[in-house]
Amino acid sequence: MTAARKTRSGTRASRVADVLDGEYGRRRSGGRRSNPLDTLIGTLLSQNTNDRNSYKAWVSLRRKFPTWERVVAAPRPSVAAAIKVGGLKNQKARRIKEILRRVKQDWGAYNLSSLRRKTNDEVMEYLLSMKGIGEKTAACVLVFSLNRDVFPVDTHIHRICNRLGLVKTKSAEETFRAMESKVPVGRAYSFHLNLIRFGREVCKSSKPICGECILYDECTFVHKHELAHASARSRHKRSGRKDFLITEQLSKKRL
Repeated sequence: MTAARKTRSGTRASRVADVLDGEYGRRRSGGRRSNPLDTLIGTLLSQNTNDRNSYKAWVSLRRKFPTWERVVAAPRPSVAAAIKVGGLKNQKARRIKEILRRVKQDWGAYNLSSLRRKTNDEVMEYLLSMKGIGEKTAACVLVFSLNRDVFPVDTHIHRICNRLGLVKTKSAEETFRAMESKVPVGRAYSFHLNLIRFGREVCKSSKPICGECILYDECTFVHKHELAHASARSRHKRSGRKDFLITEQLSKKRL
């Protein structure tokens, strides 16, 4: 994570970020933040499921096991049962227990607050050394808990960045590295959240609503013209529901 961040205006990424800020508002990263270990476990629970189900799994886990000590001491099937709604219960239960044991061994407590004194590269290196933790999860800890100007990339943001011509990559991991030098300085938090909302409402995976796209002129998606005509012939109704991200929910609520 050492690439120089571009600061000049007029780049495609800057223009896209400006349009999204104008549509959805500039999201600020200040205020209450979840602690790093909560974000780490919460983001792990969000893998291969949606944020609402992962948050239900989080709430269920913490209500059944109010402390991390109890999670570690509990039989793995009991932990798996608590997080069942989030999917992949057995795999996630095993990894949660492994991560908690590792944290206690490394830091003497179930607490990752010491990461606040580490550089971005040091935090990434440490978190990626844990089984089951990828760059997206580690980046979420950096931006949502440590207030770092880091841009997490999941499969959806990977798809959108490629459609918009911001990158030409084959995986979310490649997109994460490629976008590091493109995201405008100080705007990773807002850009990440606004792209998620944009993907949920407009630039959907299977049926993007190109006819209503605020980024149509910036987009390089080869099928945008035919999809724009198709969306013009059909009526689309946005869900109207607000963003729901487990990483934000963890900073808002305490159980």
